[in-house]
Amino acid sequence: MPDRSILALILTAVLAMPSAYAEETSRPQPNLGDQILPPPPTYKAGGVTVDEKLGARLPLDAMFRTHEGKLVTLGSVLAGEVPTILTFNYSDCPMLCSLQLNGLTAALPEAAKSAPPPVGATKSDPIAFRLGAQFRIVSISLEPHETLAKINKMRDRYIARLPADQRAAAKQGWTFLIAATPGDPAAIRRIAETVGFKYTYISERAEWAHPAALIFLSTRGVVTRYVHGIEFPADMLRESIFKAGLAEPSTSAGFLSRCYHYDPSANDHSRAGMMALRLGAAGFVVLLVGGFGLMRLLRRQRSDSRRTREVP
Repeated sequence: MPDRSILALILTAVLAMPSAYAEETSRPQPNLGDQILPPPPTYKAGGVTVDEKLGARLPLDAMFRTHEGKLVTLGSVLAGEVPTILTFNYSDCPMLCSLQLNGLTAALPEAAKSAPPPVGATKSDPIAFRLGAQFRIVSISLEPHETLAKINKMRDRYIARLPADQRAAAKQGWTFLIAATPGDPAAIRRIAETVGFKYTYISERAEWAHPAALIFLSTRGVVTRYVHGIEFPADMLRESIFKAGLAEPSTSAGFLSRCYHYDPSANDHSRAGMMALRLGAAGFVVLLVGGFGLMRLLRRQRSDSRRTREVP
């Protein structure tokens, strides 16, 4: 009986191990504060970044459709004597596009205020950099199936964030471009590759993983600066526009931000760990039962041997 009791207790403890493991893994993980753990090397959005290519000239013959539905070349959109801020976004972006464009529209009114000219200016008179006058913005949708309805709603939302007296000029100076043919990503990819903007589609979430960057272009469509992140100081914005107008390259600014939702359960090994634990527990039970069986056999042999010796 004592042997059976001990065996029952051990079996209960061993069989409870998987449940304890499951309970431990299901508990809320400790708060890591601002720490952001990197995704594993196998995560398909790990290469989402920006390879800066200062001096790269955009292919002006690339075809797009504007938010108005007009079929245009990129060259016709960039035509004129003002520099350009290029962005890559899309209407269904869950977070980063909104943060980036919110930051940009918050900085534009400050840049539009008269201020001392940037370093290198030949005149000392105050300068104001107004969207639609001193520079333009071109936003290319990463989504090749982007619709006119969605892209116009997106455009209206950000122009509405500007002061009322700046919206009319902004409507003239901010162009949103979508694929010339719905579903054809060739022109989008071509521009992105030219400027080193890397992005990828995450089919499991139906989202585009991408970085956030303002790419400044000269009046001839040549890359002059990269500004990363979602916040843009007005002085930095003025300087970047000014130097883009001079076709003068500048070192990058800001910190790289990337948009993707890493789902740890997609690539974790908790199920494999649970299975290994169960198999290990089962193997331990087999060994344990076998050991107890051997002990009982040895005790019987000893008992039979004693009886044999005690027989007269």
